[in-house]
Amino acid sequence: MFRKFFAAVILAVFILSSQIAAAANVDWSKVPKFNTKNELADYIEYWRIEGYKKFYFTFPSVKIHNEQERKDFQWEICCIAPAPSVLLEEDGGIGTGRFIYTIIKDYQTPGYRVSNAYLRRNKEQAWMNLTNEEQKLYNIAVGIVDKANKCNSEVEKVRYIHDEICRMVYNYKNENDRNKTAIGALIDHYAQCQGYSDAFYMLGRMAGFKVRYIGGKFDDAWHTWNAITLKNRKTYCVDVTMDDGYNTHEWFLANFEVMKRRHSCDWSIIPNLQ
Repeated sequence: MFRKFFAAVILAVFILSSQIAAAANVDWSKVPKFNTKNELADYIEYWRIEGYKKFYFTFPSVKIHNEQERKDFQWEICCIAPAPSVLLEEDGGIGTGRFIYTIIKDYQTPGYRVSNAYLRRNKEQAWMNLTNEEQKLYNIAVGIVDKANKCNSEVEKVRYIHDEICRMVYNYKNENDRNKTAIGALIDHYAQCQGYSDAFYMLGRMAGFKVRYIGGKFDDAWHTWNAITLKNRKTYCVDVTMDDGYNTHEWFLANFEVMKRRHSCDWSIIPNLQ
């Protein structure tokens, strides 16, 4: 089913590539249609890797009646497909469900860029396109993933990655942009929640898992963590930040019952969450 979904998306994007200059020329009958935010997130993430920054899609169940509702929907998309500067427009007015999502300023975290380089078929060329610090991060990450891949089970593999991040981050800090990335976590050894989640996203993807950033709240404070899908297609949450802070594994492969006690977000973006 996943392959069929992306086959349709690929066809739609090729059709849209010739229409990208003006929204007025878009044939909305051929634009990808989504019923869940999870599908939309997969679509955006997949094509961002290929360099796309403008996305046309229809989402019939979302009706935008005012500016606040537009901002709310834009924020929800940003939580599952992070970018620092975006614009969400509705084409055709209220109730059309036709959207244009433009990434004005794309910020690819080091963890995102390093894991993409690792997963490319031409790894050597992809590695050369990284910055010097990202190359250093790449080598550190490969060392961790190689050891994780020797574990006997998926759970043990994910636990090794989780515990290695906790071991390598000396202290939680929120003082500069580096602390919001895997570079802060694994090179500087200082990180805030975004740094922890970027590191886990990077290592989890490199180890062969589907991993996603999740934005929401822990108690009443804005917070980020990860969702990870195992090979059995079951999805769990992993909050390395809070596990490290509380010296626990409470939020390691946590199910919905555990997460909802102190975490909050749009849970519909994590389908199959146990």
